[in-house]
Amino acid sequence: MYLAALGDFGLIHRLFGKIAIPQAVFEEVVVGGAGLPVAKSVQAAIASWLFVVAIADTSEADRLRKGGLHSGESEAIVLATELSSEALLMDDGDGIRSAVAAAANVIRTPGIYRMAKQRGLLAAVRPKIDALRSAGFWLRDEHYRMILESVGE
Repeated sequence: MYLAALGDFGLIHRLFGKIAIPQAVFEEVVVGGAGLPVAKSVQAAIASWLFVVAIADTSEADRLRKGGLHSGESEAIVLATELSSEALLMDDGDGIRSAVAAAANVIRTPGIYRMAKQRGLLAAVRPKIDALRSAGFWLRDEHYRMILESVGE
């Protein structure tokens, strides 16, 4: 959501190529977020480089939901596991803990910016992370410093 709000949604395509999202994420973002930048970004990318994929293990998604996760987070974790995904983009703390427990490689939005700079897609990370924080993204000061240090800023 933050990548779209900051006009950087295409970075995930440039970093990872084709992206799969579960149906629940599509519904939360496009239907529930109609009119928001992320809904428009997802709709523009559908069938080009962003694909909606049904999960096979609905019982695992149900178990995760009963544990307190939203449908989108639950299905995203299950889909990442089913596809042996390279990465799972997730920012919610509870979702991250569950995804890590499921052995998913979780990357938060600031990590996308770090990767983009390391691959030459961004000149600087600091303005992006500052914009994230201004948009309401919660990031500990120590993590802020670690990210900037990791990219030489």
